[in-house]
Amino acid sequence: MDVKTIKFESAPEYKHLESKPVAFFCSEYALDEDSPVYAGGLGVLAGDFILQASQDGVPFVALGLWYGGPLKKGGENKYSKIEEDGVPVVIEVMSGDEVIKAHIWARRFGKSVYLFLLDSNIDENSIEIKITSDSLYDSNAGTSMKQKALLGIGSVKVLTRLGIKPSIYHLNDGHTAFAGIEIIIRHMADNGIKDVGETAESIKEKIVATKHTIFSEAGPTISEEDFRALVGPYCQQNKVSVDDIYKLGESTYGGNIFSTTQFILSCAKRQNGVSVLHTEFEKLTHPNSILFPITNGVHVGRWQAKEWQSGLESGKVLMPGEIWKIKRNLRERLTNFVLEKTGVKLDPDACTIVWARRFTPYKRPELLFSDLERLKKICSNSANVQFIISGKAYLSNETSLGLINKIKAIILDPVLKNKIVYLDDYSVEVAKELVFGADVWLNTPEYGFEASGTSGMKAGLNGAIQLSISDGWIDEVDWSGKGFILPVEETGKALYEIIENKIVPLFYNRDNKNLPLEWIEYMRKTQETVESNFTAKRMLKDYLTKAYMVI
Repeated sequence: MDVKTIKFESAPEYKHLESKPVAFFCSEYALDEDSPVYAGGLGVLAGDFILQASQDGVPFVALGLWYGGPLKKGGENKYSKIEEDGVPVVIEVMSGDEVIKAHIWARRFGKSVYLFLLDSNIDENSIEIKITSDSLYDSNAGTSMKQKALLGIGSVKVLTRLGIKPSIYHLNDGHTAFAGIEIIIRHMADNGIKDVGETAESIKEKIVATKHTIFSEAGPTISEEDFRALVGPYCQQNKVSVDDIYKLGESTYGGNIFSTTQFILSCAKRQNGVSVLHTEFEKLTHPNSILFPITNGVHVGRWQAKEWQSGLESGKVLMPGEIWKIKRNLRERLTNFVLEKTGVKLDPDACTIVWARRFTPYKRPELLFSDLERLKKICSNSANVQFIISGKAYLSNETSLGLINKIKAIILDPVLKNKIVYLDDYSVEVAKELVFGADVWLNTPEYGFEASGTSGMKAGLNGAIQLSISDGWIDEVDWSGKGFILPVEETGKALYEIIENKIVPLFYNRDNKNLPLEWIEYMRKTQETVESNFTAKRMLKDYLTKAYMVI
């Protein structure tokens, strides 16, 4: 892709953004099986942003790192290097006393969206520098800091090199904080401003920051000593005070720590959380927080099985028998997928409960196993219930990896062996099969810790009934007659009781045509709830009007 061919063509209502698109910075992107590496919900959400902006014709440029290239499975590579007159464009980023050189990989979506990813694995770099963009969230502290510099500073340099002048810079999570450093440095140089604080104030209108968790130190933190070593030489080169840059991100908790999340919040006038409850909990911890909610949403075309979409497109109201036939076929597809992946044969007609998301302690994946005798009783019941567990853990997170291994060991019990299955290699492909085929979507986080919870939205698009703590987006809906809310206290005990006394009877209560009519009505209402208010289309419109303020 040549520099000169890069242009944005929009829908009529976004023509004014063609010369000043939205710039979106994120540490990971999950789009399809040809995507670079990603870790979880943050990357999937970023992928949904891209797909929705493309579908709606919004001029939008997303920026990140290459992480060793796409998972190419044959066919044409969807990514190409940015070149000028046949020569790859090189971006240079100073990291401490070293210079990281990177090529740019590009992928276009429709006519209005580009994804640009920086790749340090090029001949111009030393072996130590080449690995900067190899691994997502590299566990080596030195490499991790280089990644932050390349992601943030490098991505802003990409925009400058390609002549793209954004209307808004969206810093999506603390990992992107160094983009703010480069924006400040460039603004000072371009406008002859000497004061960092004055510059930071003057650019706030153009920066939007999103915080994705309620944790106090959400996002990476860096010791003051390491921060100065990493950024100091670049600041000195540009005659900018590293002390003043550091102060913008200095942790309010002390300890001489630079908080990337604190930094992006200091740079942005408009700061948002990802659900109403998320912002409420944020204010309990930080009374001066100005986070406002833009609840996440999911891309319908990506996450809703085509069998449902065909009915929607025609305007046809599906009859109960049609709804149940679609779900039964999707469940059978899921059980076949599980058989292929694991060798475990599940029942395509059994009530199938799924827990699938990033593995981390606050999500409490082990809660389902808190009373093994009760669980065995449920699995031995003549009314069939089966469970699928899947997820992803950061390779550096030993606690989360330990939870996975613990669950794998438990389900080897003969009573549970063919009733509960763990599905490895959680990916976009696996996630789709799970949300398409699940009857019940189980969500068991500690109350107040699940900022949004988009996996439930995806499953809900496909008629999966929610069995969840009232957290994140779940808290924004009255689930009477369409889902089941778990109490904050004695959650494990309630989980078993709801499965035994409500879910199983509802699923197996059939009419003379073998249809669970009340269950089907729960499915219909759940789908309507997600389709009406929890889609990426609504989310993107909220960002355009409430955060970016460009329409």
